[in-house]
Amino acid sequence: MYRKSRVKITLIMLTVALFVFIYYNSPLRANKNYPLANGTFIQLDLTQNWDESKWNSELHYIKQNKMNYIIITGVSFSSENGSKIVYKSNIPGFTKIYGQTDPIDLCLKTSEKLGLKVFVDTYFNSDWWQKSGDDPQWLYDQVYKINQVSDELYNKYHSKYPNSFYGWYFPYEVDNSKFNNLKQFSILSNAININLRYLKSKSERLPILLSPFMNSSCGTAKEYANNWTYFFAHTDLIKGDIFCVQDAVGSGRLNLDDVNPWFTALRKSVNSKPGLLFWANAENFDYVNNSSVPINRFIEQLKLESPCVDNIVTFSYSHYYSPNNIDKGFQMAYYDYVINGKLSVHKPKSPENLAVKTLNKNEFLISWEAPKDNNDICGYNVYRDGILVFNTTVQRRYGGDPKGLCMNFTDRPLLKNNMYSCNYEVKSFDFYGNLSNSSNDVKVLVNVDKELPNVLSKGCRYTIYPLPDYNYNDPYFTKLTDGVYSNSNSSKDKAFVGWYGKPVDITIDLGKKTDLQQISVDYLRDPLPWIQLPDSASVSVSNDGLYFEPIGLLRMPSVPYSERSGSKYRIYLTLNKPVSAKYVRLSSFSNPYTYMFMDELEIRSN
Repeated sequence: MYRKSRVKITLIMLTVALFVFIYYNSPLRANKNYPLANGTFIQLDLTQNWDESKWNSELHYIKQNKMNYIIITGVSFSSENGSKIVYKSNIPGFTKIYGQTDPIDLCLKTSEKLGLKVFVDTYFNSDWWQKSGDDPQWLYDQVYKINQVSDELYNKYHSKYPNSFYGWYFPYEVDNSKFNNLKQFSILSNAININLRYLKSKSERLPILLSPFMNSSCGTAKEYANNWTYFFAHTDLIKGDIFCVQDAVGSGRLNLDDVNPWFTALRKSVNSKPGLLFWANAENFDYVNNSSVPINRFIEQLKLESPCVDNIVTFSYSHYYSPNNIDKGFQMAYYDYVINGKLSVHKPKSPENLAVKTLNKNEFLISWEAPKDNNDICGYNVYRDGILVFNTTVQRRYGGDPKGLCMNFTDRPLLKNNMYSCNYEVKSFDFYGNLSNSSNDVKVLVNVDKELPNVLSKGCRYTIYPLPDYNYNDPYFTKLTDGVYSNSNSSKDKAFVGWYGKPVDITIDLGKKTDLQQISVDYLRDPLPWIQLPDSASVSVSNDGLYFEPIGLLRMPSVPYSERSGSKYRIYLTLNKPVSAKYVRLSSFSNPYTYMFMDELEIRSN
């Protein structure tokens, strides 16, 4: 018994000693016990007009915030417009961009003075986003170009800036939608090894940083971690290389509740590769309106991720928080946290004089005024019946919305049965994320379209032009009039029919000339897989199937800012009086870079 007790005590002491060793050697052990971002990504298009003074200003902010690392991307790239590069290159086929300035030299020069370490990007082909994970030759060809650019970068800059030119950034960001099986990860590991072995052969091997991401709708954390474990076992990654995972919170692919489980699973995978470092790439933006998020959400990400990782960087302080690109309030709030380890909880002043004006039937202009004391205000939230429907925030100078901070919003609520009014209110929020008390509230009346009782279109034949995408097909032209609704708000539900980036005409043959008064369409909206409501949709009718007469537009509702998951929208066109027709055509017009999905199209009458 005594011997067992001694063994137990020894194990506890070793565990404590190991924790202390890790803690005191972790970059996160700064400013006592609260986590900080230790570096930032900078896309070089942001810096295209920066001179040495501007680089010096930016990197001093980075240093002031106790960051030690910079990852620069966009060094060279190919697209349908040709191949571009940011410095004077001798590689055939590349065109120099951003005038005569050399952003790489300016970044490395200033970083050398300030003691910052820079990971340098190489070459990226934008076709990556259209390629599958099963095209090895394409990926290997891109890596050969990476090797070319790496060699030139190393010879041009490393001896000149040996302390700041710290590592390489692998530019192709892997996710679990494109890469989700061992065959694909085998292709990926071969591609990485082509790069790593070339760098080693040229004595240019520096720490390499990879920054993949994940989507919780495309698989589980365990599946993704297992694939990376296989990858680590088959690559030449060494001690000091960095697996720096995007937390995918800003892009919406993970929510905050997902972060710790996914990073915990990936931590176990990283541990299978001795010496490999695990970093988090915390995203400080919101994909819904591409805005900078208040500091409190960013700090919540740091707190969730820090127990799992060795270090944290961000995408991106320079783009979303730096005074060189946005209101200095973000820098002031974040620096306050850097120094004090806590966030202010002081409420900003409330907006004033909220007013609602009726523009059209069920369409309202909401406007308000800033409080008299508004120096600390970052933006405003508009609520309809307690639901956050609109958010506006101060905008970035480069990459932001040129309209800037809005003081009004036009709302077209999705109208549901037993809905007779809407109640609006507005709150301001500061750079920390603190919300004010509500403004005055305003109630307005709405007129709901009542669903007419008789379905005329069930089982009717129809034509579609163009045909749906293969993966979301309607092979027998039955899905849209069969009366079968989706069981889930996901494109994986077989009841849905889908198209990518195309205007679509659907023409229903009612079989005979019939009096009709209402058209209803069930559209899916799911922002992560780029499924959006149409920009517009019109209805026309015909008796001969040749000449169609327009009878109205569907009223596309406003999508609440707070709605982040898949939702179904039933949208109506109700006529004042019936029209008689044999054919009914729905024409839906979508953004060319989004999907459109629907599961039912109904023609109704009294």
